[in-house]
Amino acid sequence: MEARTKVFGAVGAVIVGAMTKRARVLAALVLVLALSALAVLVHRPLLRAAGHALVVEDPPGRADAIVVVAGSTPSREDRAAALFREGWAPRVLVSRQAVPGRVQRLLEMGIRPLDFQGESVRALELFGVPRSAIIPLPEAVEITETELRGVVAEARTHGWRRVMLVTTASHARRVKVIWGREAGSAVEAGIAVVHDECSAEDGWWRRRRCSEAVLHEYLGLLALYLHISSLMR
Repeated sequence: MEARTKVFGAVGAVIVGAMTKRARVLAALVLVLALSALAVLVHRPLLRAAGHALVVEDPPGRADAIVVVAGSTPSREDRAAALFREGWAPRVLVSRQAVPGRVQRLLEMGIRPLDFQGESVRALELFGVPRSAIIPLPEAVEITETELRGVVAEARTHGWRRVMLVTTASHARRVKVIWGREAGSAVEAGIAVVHDECSAEDGWWRRRRCSEAVLHEYLGLLALYLHISSLMR
């Protein structure tokens, strides 16, 4: 009798254990499904907030110079020229963006007539900025930090107190952070942005180019805080 009781007890324990294991599996499955449903519900607001967090824009104000931050020609030049025509500053600075080897070869072959800086200058002229008001910076730059460092040096050389930095919306946060590091309180900067398809709509994550741009900016910000930007070119 005692042996039979032990057998029934063991069988009962196995059944209870199996039921407990099944309950744990079901509970885990329910949790995964709940988290998945939550992710579906909140991913759009989170992604939208991630895009908006990169955008920094200041109202136009009087400045000593307008700076076309290298890239996205001719949209940044268009915005800079509009600010110039409105009388916010008497001159426009254009960085000398380094060209990759393939572009340099096209230049040497005469297939491509202008480098990146030349294209930027020409676009400004076509948008109504006189050549006499355009200042091309001589030093070739590869990353935004060295570019803005050169702009700060130019501003200090001429005793400028304020500039306007023109860039695309998703690039604005990183530009502002870099300028604060490079210029400190010596030269004030306002940010003027160009809105494109990546910032003009909430679904930036549906466009590959925009997704790459946003990811690039967050990686760039991380590199800034880790002080490893010079390693990421």
